[in-house]
Amino acid sequence: MKNTAGPENKICTSRRKAIRDLLLIFICLVSGMLYASALPPLNWNWAILFVLPVLFYCGLYGRWYFRLLCGWVWGLGWSLFAYRFLREIHPAVPWLLAPVISLWPALFTLLAGFWARRCCGGQLSAEKISALPPGTMLRYLSGAAVLFTLTEWSRYYLFVWNDLSVTLWQVPVLMQIARLTGRYGVSLLITLANAALFALIFCRKRRWMVSGILLLYPLAAVIYGTAVMNIPEKSGDNVIWRCALIQGNLPEQRIASAQEVVNSIRVYTQLSHRMKQFSPQTIIWPECAVPIPLREQYQLGEIYRYAVKSLKTQMLIGSLDITADDGITNSALLLSPDGEITGRYDKFHRVPYGEYVPFRELLPESWIEKFDMGRDLTAGKEIRPLDITGDIRSGTAVCYEGVFSYLSAAFARKGANVLTVLSNDVWYPQSSEPEQHLANAVMRCVETGLPMVRCGNNGGSGVVNKYGVFTSYIGSAARRPELLREQAAGIVEVKLERHPEVTPAVFMENWIIYLLMILLGTGILFPAVPVKK
Repeated sequence: MKNTAGPENKICTSRRKAIRDLLLIFICLVSGMLYASALPPLNWNWAILFVLPVLFYCGLYGRWYFRLLCGWVWGLGWSLFAYRFLREIHPAVPWLLAPVISLWPALFTLLAGFWARRCCGGQLSAEKISALPPGTMLRYLSGAAVLFTLTEWSRYYLFVWNDLSVTLWQVPVLMQIARLTGRYGVSLLITLANAALFALIFCRKRRWMVSGILLLYPLAAVIYGTAVMNIPEKSGDNVIWRCALIQGNLPEQRIASAQEVVNSIRVYTQLSHRMKQFSPQTIIWPECAVPIPLREQYQLGEIYRYAVKSLKTQMLIGSLDITADDGITNSALLLSPDGEITGRYDKFHRVPYGEYVPFRELLPESWIEKFDMGRDLTAGKEIRPLDITGDIRSGTAVCYEGVFSYLSAAFARKGANVLTVLSNDVWYPQSSEPEQHLANAVMRCVETGLPMVRCGNNGGSGVVNKYGVFTSYIGSAARRPELLREQAAGIVEVKLERHPEVTPAVFMENWIIYLLMILLGTGILFPAVPVKK
């Protein structure tokens, strides 16, 4: 038969492919933006079900450099909007960070392409994708869902903020699986749900069967979450911790004047005296409530120490501390009613450029001055709970530390029966960062099975229960009371188990990641099934 594919037909085919490629890149950008919309401040959590199908498609389609571009553009759509709050540090920061964060989804689409070749035997055209046999489609999608979860985990220690699991922070029934699996079990739930949607759209044969198999784990997670949240609470082995949370709502005081220091002491002391009439066991101040070390040797330090002693109540405060051995630390200090330090936890996971300058000795001094706070804070040497009383053991994280699972798991393994976060999001007075901070932290309660007390300088002060639900707050009952940005103080009560069970997510930390690595590695060993022409 004579070949009729002339030059004009080839030009038309090339144009159609170019239009399809441009459309695919645009859909990637929109899907990334949809991911950002599932996070605070919009909290459109339903949107997370529609953000990954385009990346699964890219893994099957096009050459490696095109897949890389699609993943990177998807990442830009997500990160430019999800991290927009960083403009309050400097307008250029989101634009500088977004291209770097976008490398992770770009890495996924690149690896997904290699996985697709292993499943399908080669590169596919747009027409061939819907012709994939059900078994091959199931193998590719389940592996791609696992691969995305592993890619997310790979950025854990660098920049864990706003992973997939955070999008479900207001859907507690779906979060409960984290008690068994940790945060990445929730991420896997989302990736498999997206894979099921992809199967419904593109699988030509037995699509409902393929989609149903992919939904087995999300369905099991829903059943488990419903069961856990309906288990009656144990009685007879509980203790109540009655706290006064003090929220000063003071502005940023990186380099504070003497007048600003005295004003900080005055505001927090007055609010604390107001709460004493309600007989709290512990008065809690947020991170760096007063912007000088408690053990400062000069007159301001004496005023600071006199103020806390005047309250004659046990206190847990976020404060800079200074010792001959450790230098300056960002610490949580437990004070007796006499003002003596009876417990101390030094911030273990410091914030780069906020609390220290990485590779300081290698960088030019003129560049360092733009980020430097005049000193590098010393990192803590040990992760251990603070003994509030014999029955109350607080795993106390300082600000950003509250989003790291390894820290809360370490506290739980060492006997903590409550999590406490001393925070200060004053660097972001107008943006959604305080709400994102809260959203990134609530999963720690589910993973450990422990409630959390949060005390912030400008919002997020209250109690999160062991299911990850914000239950108590201070201030007026506004529509979103947990985000109250005003000067306030209040009493909260937390019911604790004296000896809570250690959850599987704590006992076998990251076991889900190791299992997924084994499953994906095993899947690579199976030969490809070439798609018929």
